[in-house]
Amino acid sequence: MGYFADRTYENILQEVLEEGEALGVSTRKGDVFYDAVSAACFKLAKYYADLDNAFELLFITTAKDQFLNLRGEEFNVYRNDPTKALYEFRYTGSTPAIGDRFFTNGLYFILTSRENIRDGALILEAETAGDQYNTILEGTPAVPDQTVADLTASSFGAQIEPGANIEGNEPYRRRIREKVAGPAQNGNRQHFKTWCESIGGISRARGIPLFAGENTFMSVLIGADGTPAASTLVDEVQKYIDPITQHLTVQFEGKTIEVGDGLGNGVANVGAHFAAVAAEPVVINISALVTIKPPATIDQVINEATQGFQAILKEIAIDTPEDEDMVVRMSSMGACLFSLTTIRDYTNLALNNAASNIDIRRTQVAVLGEVDIRAV
Repeated sequence: MGYFADRTYENILQEVLEEGEALGVSTRKGDVFYDAVSAACFKLAKYYADLDNAFELLFITTAKDQFLNLRGEEFNVYRNDPTKALYEFRYTGSTPAIGDRFFTNGLYFILTSRENIRDGALILEAETAGDQYNTILEGTPAVPDQTVADLTASSFGAQIEPGANIEGNEPYRRRIREKVAGPAQNGNRQHFKTWCESIGGISRARGIPLFAGENTFMSVLIGADGTPAASTLVDEVQKYIDPITQHLTVQFEGKTIEVGDGLGNGVANVGAHFAAVAAEPVVINISALVTIKPPATIDQVINEATQGFQAILKEIAIDTPEDEDMVVRMSSMGACLFSLTTIRDYTNLALNNAASNIDIRRTQVAVLGEVDIRAV
């Protein structure tokens, strides 16, 4: 319901015609008065519609795109830019030159190196930002755009950092609301969360205050795709908030965690020892028996289901409130299967070989493993 929902052309025209009748003017369709006011009423209704849209763009709850940017910037919360995917580069023969282009399946990459990534080793950087570059499997041939003398083979290694699209309206809106609802200031809990999530590629930072005693704070980082944050992003967050040079360590849940120096060389206050860690992946294998709806194939069912499952796990990772435990529910996965256009029904749904929900601890994140869907 809009702010001026009753200001339609029909309502405005009716009100004007009633005013005319009260003055004794003929208001029948085709009369001079009717023709004279109908165009003005149409313009007035359009004005109200435009005004309604303008009101929508004023508030954090309903603003979009550049208008939401303006609201966020009022609170020093900025939309995260898109990032480029990075892969290890493997080759035999002569060494290609920095700046050479390689491609696979129509996706182009630039050969580069960075001192802070793999100690300056050669890496393949996506030519443009976005998550469309995240599907390349390790070992996929990296084809040079132009002939490289004496290069006998080249391929993609492991992904170093996933690409991310520009931050969407809803996650950006959530960050603005969190900033407004719990002011990020003076190194409080919300401040650490805001610092972490201001780094492009970090979609969620779950804070654990006093995780190893006084003056310690840990942030568990989740990437833009809802999976554990890449090590390069974790390092970037750590350096930004509380750099590590002294290599101080603490114990947490049986593990040795390296923390920042606490010297105030980052944005954190002096004395605050901060640790940025990637969320631990909990692999969720999903199996089910389905009745396929012709003419669909089992491959189509698996592809459609995989996309749905990934979307659910991403939503759990990113949208679960800070004070709630993350849970992968059977009911959610069942609802996903019911929504598929390629099946009629399903049975024997299981998560990690059991018909029960899976609890995800505060230091973990659920990631999709094997999708074993078979036709009956």
